[in-house]
Amino acid sequence: MIKRLTAVAVVAVLSAAAGCTSMGEQQSAAVPASAPVVTAGNIVFPSGPTGSQTGVQQVEEVVRKANEQLAAQGLGIGNMLQHTIFVKDGALSPMQVLQTFHGTATKLAPSLKEFRSVGTIIRVPDFPDKNTTIMLDWVAGKNAPASYQRVPFVYGPQEIAESIGNDKLVFTAGLEAMDFKNGTLVPTIDQQMEVIVGKLDAALKNAGLGVGNMISHNLYVKKGTDPLHVIEKFHELTHRYAPELKNRPSVGTLVVVDGMAGDGFLLEMDAVAARPAVKGQPDNFKRVLFDDTSMPIARSVAVDDLVFLSGEEGMDKNGAISDDPLVQVEVAVKKLDATLRKSGLTLANLVKHRLFIKKGADAEQVRRKFHEVAEKLAPGLKNKPSAESVLIVEGLASDKMAFEVSAIAARRR
Repeated sequence: MIKRLTAVAVVAVLSAAAGCTSMGEQQSAAVPASAPVVTAGNIVFPSGPTGSQTGVQQVEEVVRKANEQLAAQGLGIGNMLQHTIFVKDGALSPMQVLQTFHGTATKLAPSLKEFRSVGTIIRVPDFPDKNTTIMLDWVAGKNAPASYQRVPFVYGPQEIAESIGNDKLVFTAGLEAMDFKNGTLVPTIDQQMEVIVGKLDAALKNAGLGVGNMISHNLYVKKGTDPLHVIEKFHELTHRYAPELKNRPSVGTLVVVDGMAGDGFLLEMDAVAARPAVKGQPDNFKRVLFDDTSMPIARSVAVDDLVFLSGEEGMDKNGAISDDPLVQVEVAVKKLDATLRKSGLTLANLVKHRLFIKKGADAEQVRRKFHEVAEKLAPGLKNKPSAESVLIVEGLASDKMAFEVSAIAARRR
């Protein structure tokens, strides 16, 4: 059963009964709807909390907000499975953010010292709210922490796990090219990608899977690096480890950002893998493929009740991209809707979406356009909204692209 908690303030979240409430009753129709929390089965998808305080106090504020988001369900930040910390470039030191984030989180939930989440930190140019310096994009589990298996890093950050998973899904931490054992970092993008895909293979093998079990991935490319080359090289390498990905591809999203934890990192990635019904056998997950069979990713991959979707952008079927970001939004949302309909779903089945907006576009206009088009295509989305994160990025796969949306949907039961 899909449950949504909707509210216009933390007070309403904390006072709401576990279940779902009507956004139409609580929020003006003039404001695009999003849900602070959506639960699909045992997975919890919160909207990305942001803060307004100054300095590292905003990090503490965001962690407290994240904890409060789940309070109405009797949960908290101790149920965190995966997190991506987005920080405004130059506003705070990534290392300082990480130290404060984990220090605050473990104070609120001491269990995180033993039952660690997987995580990633990414530097972006800005946020829609100019007072924001940090946003947390995260996933939690209703029956976490003890029911999930964690694989710790042998060499690497000890505050997070290398992977976390249950009998179906496995989430990896953010993987970069640092050799933590020897303290070295190879300099070129091709060298870094060799290391990163090797780390991906090792992490999934340590979790009892392999690269061929990957169903979703995010690629965060540092500005100045050719994103199209990254896409091509990434799939070349993953197909080397797992040729079966050619016939059973993952969904994927790529965005261009300012950087990661270290200035030398040119790429960081994280992934979700899924266990097949029979260990060691090919999966039977339903995929929606692109009409262009040369595409190395799927449009969607359905694992039980969850449907993972690739990032959709504003390129139309003829390969044209409008100069108007709002036209791009309309094209992208219609493509997202078309993909879902091939799985018997609509946009009303969304449980989490991330809007990536290129720096320079009007983020609020883009967000409003997204909701306008989505609610027109699926009116039910207005009363049962999706959780949302809105991010400003340096760019996307093409310089002409100003918008991309990635999403997860769930079948209603």
